[in-house]
Amino acid sequence: MMVPMRAYIGAATTGGQGSSAKGIVIADVDGARLTPVGVGADDVENPMYLAMSDDGRVLYTVHEAGEGRVSAWQVDDDTLRPLGESRPTGGNGPCHLSIHPSGRYLLTADYGSGSISVHPIADDGSLGERTAMVQHSGSGPDPERQEGPHAHMIVTDPVDASGRGHVLVTDLGTDTVHRYALDQASGQLDEADRITLPPGSGPRHLVINGDLAYVVGELDSTVSVIDLTAGSVVGTVSTSPGTERGESQPSAIRLAPDTRFLYVANRGVDEIAVLEVDGADLRLAGATPCGGTHPRDLVLSPDGSHVFVANQFSDDITAFSIDPATGLPSGDGAVLRTPSPACIVFV
Repeated sequence: MMVPMRAYIGAATTGGQGSSAKGIVIADVDGARLTPVGVGADDVENPMYLAMSDDGRVLYTVHEAGEGRVSAWQVDDDTLRPLGESRPTGGNGPCHLSIHPSGRYLLTADYGSGSISVHPIADDGSLGERTAMVQHSGSGPDPERQEGPHAHMIVTDPVDASGRGHVLVTDLGTDTVHRYALDQASGQLDEADRITLPPGSGPRHLVINGDLAYVVGELDSTVSVIDLTAGSVVGTVSTSPGTERGESQPSAIRLAPDTRFLYVANRGVDEIAVLEVDGADLRLAGATPCGGTHPRDLVLSPDGSHVFVANQFSDDITAFSIDPATGLPSGDGAVLRTPSPACIVFV
């Protein structure tokens, strides 16, 4: 029996190559069908990436602008209500955020400034004053995209018997994954080490699978496999073979619930790449047109039966059924017209 879901859609309110959104859109999800509920919060500046609390009661968003900010929103039926004050990140162009597994801190990556920040989360879900900010430095071989640091994702490696539990940050500008220890008493970050990715790969997002992390490179259209125990790259595979460098610019990467397949949204060529997973060994199984233009994000349904793609420039979200044997998507195109979708979060 399908469990009812609700989707929260972050978007670009400043438009660009897509239409200008009004704010955070809410939709109900039934299989591959998305039914719009309305704009849960309007007049919200560039809520380009979202994160939901484990209990589904508080939604957090970045405001991707010159002066980076993050804010908390109370989920109230079909609306979102501001919860406390928005808080500055200390950097600019925040593009990703996540909630620490403790539930006590919000972690944010600022692409523009190449910095990361930490904000405490109060009992009611509101955000306190920033407890930490770390500024990255360095550059990469691409003179246009890697002139300086560009923190692009910040997530936490689950604590296990090896005692890792690091906060992981991909930096597109320096071809680096930084690992930090978060002091849960003070909210401060201390760098543990750095993992170097292939030069010019431009690490954007990653997913974790046990002792491994799969890191998608935006600039060279690859997935690099990191051994998190050894702290080193153990393999790299293309997400779109046969294309010239720069034609395919991957964005999101997701791991199927059964860990058998990886899904990568390839912008430029506008396709969903599917990679077979056997631990550290990856193989490109195929690619399916995403049904829109510039797939900024993709998410899997909790049971792995469907994949939903946020096509930012064509103003739509497309949905596909997944063949459980091959992992390949098939579908009938756009299911929801919505301006400049950039992120999808399910509850």
